[in-house]
This record gives sequence, C-alpha cells and structure tokens, in this order.
Amino acid sequence: MPGLKALRGGKRELKAAWRATLAEYALGVTWSGDGRWLAAGTAAGEVTVFEGATGLVQWTRSVHPAGMCALAFWGDVLATGGMDGTARLLAAVDGRELAALPNGRQWVEHVAWSPDGRWLATAAGKVLRLWTAAGEPWMETPAQESTIAGVAWRGDGSEVATICYGGARLWGIAERGSSRQLEWKGSLVSAAWSPDGAVIACGSQDCSVHFWRVETDIDSEMTGYPLKVKALAWDAASALLATSGDVDTTVWKFEGKGPEGSKPVTLKGHEGPVTALAFQRRGGLLASGGADGVVALWEPKKGPTPRGAGFGVAGTEVGEVAAVAWRGDGKALASADGAGAVTVWSVG
Repeated sequence: MPGLKALRGGKRELKAAWRATLAEYALGVTWSGDGRWLAAGTAAGEVTVFEGATGLVQWTRSVHPAGMCALAFWGDVLATGGMDGTARLLAAVDGRELAALPNGRQWVEHVAWSPDGRWLATAAGKVLRLWTAAGEPWMETPAQESTIAGVAWRGDGSEVATICYGGARLWGIAERGSSRQLEWKGSLVSAAWSPDGAVIACGSQDCSVHFWRVETDIDSEMTGYPLKVKALAWDAASALLATSGDVDTTVWKFEGKGPEGSKPVTLKGHEGPVTALAFQRRGGLLASGGADGVVALWEPKKGPTPRGAGFGVAGTEVGEVAAVAWRGDGKALASADGAGAVTVWSVG
C-alpha cells in the first residue's frame, strides 16, 4: 500500500484504493467514459489498461515501440500518440487496434478528443490534423509558425485551439480549415479553455500566464511566477483557474470583473514544484501533484488548507507526479509518477 504523508496544515490523508507499478516512467493516466477502465502509458510506448475499481490488469501491450507521447480516452476508445509519427485507436476491453492514423515523420505529441467525441485532434510537429471518431482523416492544417506546444477544445466543440510561438490559433469546425489568430510575441507551453468557452489561458516560456477573452480578443496576463506554467486547470463553473509555476498552486478568480486587480488564492503544501492539476468535472475539488511525489486535494473556494495528501509510492523512491485524472463521477482520482507508480485514490 502506498505510504502516506500529511501536507503542512493538512486535515486528513488520502486513502489509496489500489496501486500498480509499471516497468517504465508513467507519462499519463486517463479514464474511460463510464469509469470502468483506467489506462496508463509509459514513455517507452507500453499501454496498460486496468479495471478501475480493483486495479486488475485487463491487458498490456507495446503500442508505440519507438516511444509514446500522449493518450486520451473517449467512451471506450483509447487514442494514443507516438514517436513513430502515428496515432492509434484502441478498444478498451482488449487492446485491439481499431485504426492507425498516420501523421508524417514528426512525433504525435498531442491527442485530444472533442467534448462530444465526434473528432480527434492530433498534433505532430507544426501540423494539426482532425479525424472522425472512426479514424478517418477530415482536416489537415497548413504548417504553423513553430512546433505545436498544446491543443485545447472549446467546450461546445465548435473550435479547437493550437498554441506555439506567436500566440494561439483557433480553428473552426463548421467551416473546415477557417482560423483566427490570437497574437502574442512569445512561446506558449500550455493551454486550457474555460468550459464556458469564454477564456483561453496559456502558460508561457517567460514564466507568465497569458489569457484572452475569446469574443473580444482582449488579452491580459499574470506575471511573477518563478517557473514555467506547464499545468493549468479550470473548475466546472469557469470561475476559477488553477496554475502551476511554483511550489504553491495559484488560483485566480474569473467571477465578476475577472482576475485583473484581484488577489489570487495561494495553496501551500508541496515541497517541490507543482507538476499536475485537475478539477473535478462537477464539484469544487482540485487535485494537485508535485515534483515531491505528493498528491493533494483542495477546496479553493473554502480556503487554502489541503483536504488530503498522499505519496504515489512508498518509502524514499518517490517519483515526480506526471499526471492526475478524475474519474467521471468525481469519487476517485488516479495519479501516475516518474517511478512508474499508478495509484487510484478514494475520494469521499
């Protein structure tokens, strides 16, 4: 059972429902739509699918022998992106390959399903491609200014955003290939679109967060972070934006007139930089993971005290938390870390 550690000021500890150890660095975890399956991927290209409730292994296979970059579920179909220039669609129940999606010679670094599951976006090098849910090619963009650093869908699925040096570009779905640029002279490293579609926020190479109000193109930024902001998370109401970039998590309030001129909530507890963030799809809980190997829960609207914290692996061999992911019902949280540990935490 994973060892546990209370954060500074923590009220109680998280309880691990189960834990498994992968052979290599765990780069991500993702839940199937009904929460029955949890998929975990390694940098070496191996995918393992577990029964979400028990941790029993359903199947394991090498999907991208040259290395893997990303994975994401929609329903019971798992999409993966690899260093072999290919994205793949796999059946959750048995790992059977449903489709192979060629993306040229560049690594497929990002895969992202549209909110309704109709489209899969893949980003390889400077090109974004859209595919149908069955893996049929639908759109390919011209090469952008530089390598695509992130992909984010608008909440209603009408647009998909890509980020790179020079800003964010929004690609319309109704008019295939139409786009508009949100300009900013800098390199963006992360992106998150608010669920209501009103604001797109991006972490920047210069240790700031740049955001745009989409309908007006009015932009603003938060500065003063000591590190690059690689993790961003919106709450379900589009009222709070959680950001990494420090050993603390900074939460900005977008209610009313927005964050300009306001003081953010600072969530203190990690002893290493925050590396992963995720809000529940419904409810107010925020999960954070850090380079210290700690996973913590917070209720930002109720104050800065952590609700619970836990290590992903026991003893001193604690790896940096690479990803946290909520099950759809918000009653379980999965985490993956650099020591290869995959843990599912029970959330009461």
